Amino acid sequence: MAFGQEPEVATDWRDHVIPVKARSVNFHTVPKGATPIHQFVLRNPFQEPVRIVAVTSSCTCTTIDFNEENSVLQTYDEAIISVKLQGDLFDGPRNSTITVSLDKPHRTEIQFNIRGEIRSDLNIVPTFIDFGNVEWDKGATRSLVVTYMGPNSQWRLVDAQCENKYVRAEIISEPARVGRKEFRVNVSLNKDAPNGTINDHLMLISNEVQNRRDIPIPIRATVGTVVRVSPPALSLGVLVPGTRSPVKEVVLRGTKPFCVVKIECNNPAVEVAAKNLPEVQLPIHLLSISYRNPAEGEGAPEDGTMRAIIRVTTDVPGLTPTFYVTAMARGSE
Repeated sequence: MAFGQEPEVATDWRDHVIPVKARSVNFHTVPKGATPIHQFVLRNPFQEPVRIVAVTSSCTCTTIDFNEENSVLQTYDEAIISVKLQGDLFDGPRNSTITVSLDKPHRTEIQFNIRGEIRSDLNIVPTFIDFGNVEWDKGATRSLVVTYMGPNSQWRLVDAQCENKYVRAEIISEPARVGRKEFRVNVSLNKDAPNGTINDHLMLISNEVQNRRDIPIPIRATVGTVVRVSPPALSLGVLVPGTRSPVKEVVLRGTKPFCVVKIECNNPAVEVAAKNLPEVQLPIHLLSISYRNPAEGEGAPEDGTMRAIIRVTTDVPGLTPTFYVTAMARGSE
């Protein structure tokens, strides 16, 4: 997409970098001591670079993690801005605005909104569930303890729900102590959870009727062998028809050793080759990618942009990492 190209519906160009609906996060109820994190992802779909010159917060209750080395986004590059709510240092309702200042392709700002209520009468240990690396067909179990220290003597934790069907939770009421109520939550990951990563939330629900706030607990897990592709979208640059792109590399990094069995691409003008020995189990595999930009015929870009999908078949059932390749075409000079 060239900057300034008129879309079918008039849209602020910043919406293509990050949609409006992705510019806010509500952490809801945050127990004292928790520091929930949210990642905002900016992506450059334009031929011109997008440059971030500053990222600032309106409130000290939020801290920002941004790698300035990724401040210039070339075509299809991504930048991640991580925002943390400091539930260990603050109490009560919090509302913060993160401002991202850009000077390319035009000088402007993008704002993110962060909300949450930090409750000093609730304590949860740990503040998240991390199953870590779990072997397929093994399952796993973790526990957390919820402590209520408020004035409501009838307060109870009544339910724990997760949208992920492979996660189950059981609430056990511990003996009450003076000034506090404790509840143990046992969280289980089913044995039949498929290969892949789990990044979800367990919602803890109390019996509070007025101003009830469900408590989201992050859940993370890596089941079986997971392969991460870097970069997940590869740009081969701008090419004149009839020329060949430079050869670029894509890295397939697995949580365990795996074999590359087959490589498929839906564009015959894209050449893909594995740089490692075939059928050898390794935790890292390198692929070399290049594109012969034909003047016409099969594989030639129809609208000035070549788009290709590359699918890699591994020796792990159901594990087929996929990534995208693009190149821009321009007329010969």
